[in-house]
Amino acid sequence: MKKIKKYIQFIKENTMFQYNNMIDYTLLEESATDQDIIELCEKANMFGVKSVCVLPKHVSLATKQLENSKVLVCTVISFPEGTNTIKQKISETNQVISNGADEVDMVLNYHELQGKDHLYEVDYLVEEVSTLVDICHSSKNKNGESIILKVIVESGVLTESETKIATDICLEAEADFIKTSTGKLSVGAELNKIKVMYDTIKNVNSDMRIKASGGVRTTEQINSMLGMVDRFGMGYAAVDKLNNLVVDTNSFY
Repeated sequence: MKKIKKYIQFIKENTMFQYNNMIDYTLLEESATDQDIIELCEKANMFGVKSVCVLPKHVSLATKQLENSKVLVCTVISFPEGTNTIKQKISETNQVISNGADEVDMVLNYHELQGKDHLYEVDYLVEEVSTLVDICHSSKNKNGESIILKVIVESGVLTESETKIATDICLEAEADFIKTSTGKLSVGAELNKIKVMYDTIKNVNSDMRIKASGGVRTTEQINSMLGMVDRFGMGYAAVDKLNNLVVDTNSFY
């Protein structure tokens, strides 16, 4: 315990600590083991992040590890392509909620917005988002609050006009967040696309929020987005580095 307390004090003294409660601390690798998830949750508690973001198959374990923690459990749906049918997305969402997920990040079928006449696609995409919004908002997280739905639009492969359409879809469907990226493509969060999202949201006086993810690794990047972004999706390795985490292998075993 003394070793863990030492880490907590060390973390609080670094410049990253002030941002940790805005971070979804992410490990979305298929190769991640149960031990990796257990260690992720232990570090999440030390850092005081907003959530751990893990694959659906790891939700039950993360929920168990964080049962008595303020840290939430977030997971992804139709990840990373977003091409699952509405029926499949409903099934996935119900399953992860049943397993204890506190937040759900769904991948929009963003391919339907790329270089097309969007009239039909918009109606379909609003339906898939609003359907999952209803499921999430009718369920409660471990704090007794409605489960949050974030919508990943993969803005790095969309134009600014397509990003605006994606934002309008999320607004019409009453999503809690629009999220830039899966982090699986070469282009992630971009300031110009975030500004499009922000301006579109403000123009209708909505309280929908923005999550920036994909390539966010430095405090400089975080600072450049503050004021527009409420949540950051960051890989665990980047968060560990920014928090100056030094692992003492003798402290846990």
